[in-house]
Amino acid sequence: MLAPSTMNVPVDLALGVILPFHGHVGMNYIIGDYVPRAARGVARAALIGTTFVTALGLARLNIAGPGITTTVKSLWGKKED
Repeated sequence: MLAPSTMNVPVDLALGVILPFHGHVGMNYIIGDYVPRAARGVARAALIGTTFVTALGLARLNIAGPGITTTVKSLWGKKED
């Protein structure tokens, strides 16, 4: 996280895949435990859509933007005028 941005590219790309996957797997178990059987199909379809949009957003942030790690670092940095 403290390295220059060019060294963060592999970490950013890995996070762009791992974070949506982790969220998807966890929410899938929550849906299986707490959503009634009749609504599970719709809930899982919404989850797939949400996971896909999240992965696309993180990919765009990594490819066309500053990347995940630089964005997170900017939350604690000084604002430039």
